[in-house]
Amino acid sequence: MALFDSILNEVGKKFNLGDKAGGLLTILLTMIADQSNGGFSGFIDRFKEAGLGDLASSWVNSGANMPLSDEQTETVFGEGTLKDISDQSGIDYKTTTSATAFLTPHIVDNLTPNGEVPDEKGLLSMIGGYLTGIGGAIAGGLGAAGATAGATAGRIGTAAAGAAGAGKEKIGAGINAVGGAADKVGDKIGSTFDSVGDTVGDGGGSILKWLLPLLLIGILIALGFMFCGKGSPTTTTVNKNTNTNANANKSNANVTTDVKTVDSSFTLKAENGKYIVSGVVKDEATKKQIMDALTAQYGAGNVDFAGLKVDANAKPFGTGWWDNFSKMLPSLKDWKTGELSFVGSAITSAVGLPQAAMDQIKSLFGTGWTLPASMNGGATADADRKLTEVSLPDGTKLQAYPGGIEDQLIKFIGSDEYKNGTTESLKEKWFSFDDLNFKFGSTELVPESKRQLDNIVAILKAFPDAKIKIGGYTDKKGDDAANKKLSDSRAKAVKAALDKSGVGAQVPEAEGYGEEFATVPETAGDKEREADRKTSVRLLK
Repeated sequence: MALFDSILNEVGKKFNLGDKAGGLLTILLTMIADQSNGGFSGFIDRFKEAGLGDLASSWVNSGANMPLSDEQTETVFGEGTLKDISDQSGIDYKTTTSATAFLTPHIVDNLTPNGEVPDEKGLLSMIGGYLTGIGGAIAGGLGAAGATAGATAGRIGTAAAGAAGAGKEKIGAGINAVGGAADKVGDKIGSTFDSVGDTVGDGGGSILKWLLPLLLIGILIALGFMFCGKGSPTTTTVNKNTNTNANANKSNANVTTDVKTVDSSFTLKAENGKYIVSGVVKDEATKKQIMDALTAQYGAGNVDFAGLKVDANAKPFGTGWWDNFSKMLPSLKDWKTGELSFVGSAITSAVGLPQAAMDQIKSLFGTGWTLPASMNGGATADADRKLTEVSLPDGTKLQAYPGGIEDQLIKFIGSDEYKNGTTESLKEKWFSFDDLNFKFGSTELVPESKRQLDNIVAILKAFPDAKIKIGGYTDKKGDDAANKKLSDSRAKAVKAALDKSGVGAQVPEAEGYGEEFATVPETAGDKEREADRKTSVRLLK
């Protein structure tokens, strides 16, 4: 259980879960262990298919873990699955989603201590060690799902069979086939799997396909531990000691090689005037420095530092990080919603910040630091990105960039090409947003997109006969099907925002094309591929 002790304690306190934290952790481990859905690799593939491959890779690799948002969690797991998890764990839906978003990066990180995806045997060994150690605590954690400690594996078979409906005889027999042997493992292990068994019995639904396989997996793990005298951890220790005694120099070399170094990281997330801090810093002095500064600015009761950790092996931040961050901190005084993240010598996220803070980022971190792609020049470089006033026929004044989508649409609607155009002739005439972005790997629009969405609404109202279609596009990197799904969801998210603003009748269509029209090679750099990642509109007849 030691592998997950700190995770359990942290998630329990952060979300006030008490003993239900163990139940939630068990369900997530069940999903990861389910070989019928691809096991660990299959679990990671879920994120790749949702366009979150880089996010998941950060949890596996030795660097800092990138955070998972609630919205991204709903995209990957699905509302139905999260509802099942909520029902089974006895935790309300919103808390289940947030706690799952918090737990997932930590679980994956703990299961990949060497930066590699474990094979099935290694995965089951780690998860099995947790299951056999947690015992009756899981029964308490899944109390809302009807768990009762101390029943035999035979009862597990009955409960699982009841949940499985038409397949109850086959499943029940399969579990009971090992039930007699599992009884001999003892009450402690029996309680663990009975807890999981009763969870299945009450729930069914989409979560059933994860819980049933783990019953068999878990019992076999328990039997393996019994027959080996629970010897895996002991054997490892003995082997290490033997190697050390036999060759001290070799042992010392191994210790040095096994040290897991990470980049220092720091994320400050604002949520309606409350602030959540996470990351990894090199020493307690740096942690105290951060805590003192943010407490002084926002107040002790408004900042959550539970996610900020100390790791003596962490590599330092880039040159001047603290001095520069301190200089821009006053600009964040009245900041209410958004996210600012630093990793090593890079700013990986700067979303929803006041304009003064954005300007300071460019001036303070312009040399020696990597900034988010959205802040780096491109087709609309800083010198050109000065908002100017654009007038509509109905007298409405817009703030827009010269030559931007607003300018292009207004001019085209007034042109003969549009007035004399047909459905076919307009088909390839797309206009791309130049200031509309989504949070990384998700369908949630960043707050800065509101200005341009409002402008499109104003244009449509000024030209009530005009109708548009929304198109979503991705670059060539990643899975084709996942790219298509993400682009389609994003296009529909833009349509939904316009619908909500009262112009839905003028936006009848939205479609994602994925990488179908991408032109930049997958092997090109991220900045080059940025040209293929866009959301566009075209006029309809």
